[in-house]
Amino acid sequence: MKLSRWAVTAAALAAVMTVSAPLAAHAEDPVDLSGSYIVDTVRAITPEEGDEILLALDDLYTRADIQLFVVYVGTFTNPSNPIDWADAVAIDNGLGADDVLLAVALDDRQYALSVDPDFSLSDAQLDTVERAIESELRGDNWAQAAIAGAQTLRAEATGVVGPNQPTDPTAPTTGSEGGIPILPIVGGVAVVGVGVFIYSRIRRRGAGGATTSVPEQMTQKQLDTRAGSLLVQLDDSLKTSEQELGFAIAQFGDAATKDFSLVLASAKKKVAEAFAIKQQLDDVNPDSAEEKRAWTTQIIQLCEAADAELDDQADAFDELRQLEKDAPAALARVVEATSAARTRSATAAATLDELTERYAASATKPVAENVAQAEKLLDFADAAAKKAEQSIAASQASEAAIAVRTAQSSVGQAEQLFGAIDSLATSLDEAAHKLEAAVADTTQDIAAAKALPADPSATQLAPAIAAAVAVVDEMTGAKTDPIAALAKIEKANSALDQVFVGVRDEQQKKAAARAKLDGSLTAARAQLTSAMEYITTRRGGIGESARTRISESERLIAHAEAIASSDPVTALAESQRAYELASTAFDLARRDVESFAAQENYRSMPRGSDGADLGGLLGGLVGGMLGSGGGGGRSGGYRPSSGSRSGTRSGSFGGSSRSSGGSRGSRSSGGRSRGGRF
Repeated sequence: MKLSRWAVTAAALAAVMTVSAPLAAHAEDPVDLSGSYIVDTVRAITPEEGDEILLALDDLYTRADIQLFVVYVGTFTNPSNPIDWADAVAIDNGLGADDVLLAVALDDRQYALSVDPDFSLSDAQLDTVERAIESELRGDNWAQAAIAGAQTLRAEATGVVGPNQPTDPTAPTTGSEGGIPILPIVGGVAVVGVGVFIYSRIRRRGAGGATTSVPEQMTQKQLDTRAGSLLVQLDDSLKTSEQELGFAIAQFGDAATKDFSLVLASAKKKVAEAFAIKQQLDDVNPDSAEEKRAWTTQIIQLCEAADAELDDQADAFDELRQLEKDAPAALARVVEATSAARTRSATAAATLDELTERYAASATKPVAENVAQAEKLLDFADAAAKKAEQSIAASQASEAAIAVRTAQSSVGQAEQLFGAIDSLATSLDEAAHKLEAAVADTTQDIAAAKALPADPSATQLAPAIAAAVAVVDEMTGAKTDPIAALAKIEKANSALDQVFVGVRDEQQKKAAARAKLDGSLTAARAQLTSAMEYITTRRGGIGESARTRISESERLIAHAEAIASSDPVTALAESQRAYELASTAFDLARRDVESFAAQENYRSMPRGSDGADLGGLLGGLVGGMLGSGGGGGRSGGYRPSSGSRSGTRSGSFGGSSRSSGGSRGSRSSGGRSRGGRF
């Protein structure tokens, strides 16, 4: 029994039973499911029929992993088309690809089956489902239409006719064989508004407790609806659980229900925390959109976690009840399992002795007491089995079930203890094998590190080598704990490798730089000499830019020569930069000379072979000799800009994006939904 099987509380049942006739049909816009599986705005079904539908929906989900939602209204409005109306409800409520919605308008005598385009069943299978539903609707069998839909969906999805289902999958069942669970943990039929009955329960997909609706894909409105529904349902669940705990204690005793009491307390705490967050959302202080979404999501997570805890305990009680019915056979099985476990005990003890002989005490410490503990558990299992036998003889079914469960648990724990020894043996053997390879690898790395030249870059290498050598020495001789040793040597090897690689790379850089440095300096000196000679012989027409770069090139060459032995990497970089500066100085000097030659101020002066006025280019020397006209250098004149002009351009890139809300967005176009009149 899962917690999703909600039982009918006495108060709610009384409230439903007071209604003897359906309300007058009325127009309905697409409804909010509020987290429920059946919404009846016209009292088309009775509470008893609601229970039968829920049993069919649960069976469909359990066997086929399909959820069916059912809505009864008077008239479809906004939109009035049945299929569009049903699809709107499915989309607004975030139904997924494996969810189906049956909407019935009694007054219009119309119905629709909303189905996602990616739904697993074929169109032919859906036609079969539709025929089964329509057959019941024509006879005004409102509840049986939903049950027939659920049963036919299950049959089409699994290919198997269920135990409570007739051979003809389209024939409905009354559900009378299902009954009300002995221990209903949570449940109810809630009366919402005037004349609107919502049959609801919490249901999750998979053992991990994942919800049927993903908060990240829900709108804030959907989150609010989900959170509100869960709060109401869990609050009712806890109240019912407290009552049912009393029945469980009376049936199985305090010891057997202790865990459930603890779980109930934990669930209460989570639900109380969820209500506290809801109060924060409802207070007068304004909340940002991000806060609302985060807090509402937290409410949902707390409620679902509480439900998961209760769900697990419900399963445990289910198993106990099954043991009540099957105690003699279960007892025979556990006695046999205890005997087999005792045989395994001798093998486990031998394995433990072998491990103790091969490895250090720290290696086997985690399982050193396992055999002794397992023997005690098996003795306890024997005692529990004897008590179960006595209880069976005395027709004490509940006591027998608890005793059998105790024996089963004891044998299971003993098997786990034996299994832990085998698992450790495998892990130690694997670690020992890897340890040999790690020691060999580290030894090679130590030798390679020692072979590196001792220079200033290797100052951190010696401590790393020493640490690795010490760890390797620990691995030889005495018995070891291979798991701990492997972790230790891997750590030392990693530290050595990090330093070794850094030193090796640095030394390789230096060696490569030394090989290139002499040629680079030669080129830089030659380029500098050419530029300097050009400037010297034409200095009257050359400005400060070329001279500045010449000066910096000279400085870099001198510094590179000074550090060539100690820092060849930097020396190489500076020599290369010196060459570039000298080359740039030469280009700037040539442009200055060409610019100077274009001036008309010294036309009377003799020209050189390049057409420039010699007096002006020689500057102060010639100027002093010739008197006026040369001056003490040049001033003014035109210099073309050496800068470059660049532009920018802008634009956009990337593709379109789409938000992934509910997985049914395509239902707005009709998809594979179907429906009509009946």
